[in-house]
Amino acid sequence: MRQYVLTRSAYGPGWSIEANQRRLAMTRAITIRSLASQSSRHFRWLVLLHRSDPLLAERMAAFSSTGADFLFLDTSGTSAEVAWQGYLADWRAAIGQRDDLVAMTRLDDDDALAPWVMERIAEMAGRVRQRTALMLPLGVRVWQGGYTLVRHMTNAMHTLVTPPDDEATVYDYGHRKVRQFARVQNIDNRVAWLWTRHEDTISGWRTADRPLTPHIRSLFDVDWSVLDRPFVRQRVTQRGMVFR
Repeated sequence: MRQYVLTRSAYGPGWSIEANQRRLAMTRAITIRSLASQSSRHFRWLVLLHRSDPLLAERMAAFSSTGADFLFLDTSGTSAEVAWQGYLADWRAAIGQRDDLVAMTRLDDDDALAPWVMERIAEMAGRVRQRTALMLPLGVRVWQGGYTLVRHMTNAMHTLVTPPDDEATVYDYGHRKVRQFARVQNIDNRVAWLWTRHEDTISGWRTADRPLTPHIRSLFDVDWSVLDRPFVRQRVTQRGMVFR
């Protein structure tokens, strides 16, 4: 079996240099550190970059510290458009011939996985015999020094496993539509992923229920200093955090 992590980190001239620098700092502190901490490192990391990224050399150096491979995107779109055009990148070519099981975990460049996750995915993926999405439904969303425990049954941090000759990739569909694309199997009910919200995130859900605790911090090997803020209790309007 071949195991991959697929990450979009494509920032072109549409991003201000300050926002781009903040995003790279988040990637180093959260995502890169998270994958470097995995109990199993028998995977390849495919990272989508933008050829016109003013921080291309710095970004490549950061990802290269983990042995990542790169895929390049040529586009003149806005930052939001670039994020969506990641679905059109040629991930298939980067993965190559499918003569074995292939497991592809989707991970954004500001999110993290618990240290046991890649080993657990490898253990379960090796048993797959048909196209299957391996789901880790429980995670933590972090915003301004606080967190919310989230159970998301179609979350973005899932893994698509394909049998030989199936050339599908985890970016062939929006993650909320995974059940229309593949059989879904929940593989663990531990807290598995860290979903960060910060000033440069493109999507919403900038809320938190309670202050970060030592226990939550202990679940992920990341640099928490980039996420620390004095927590102020907010009026939370996006409750009921069970996603289907």
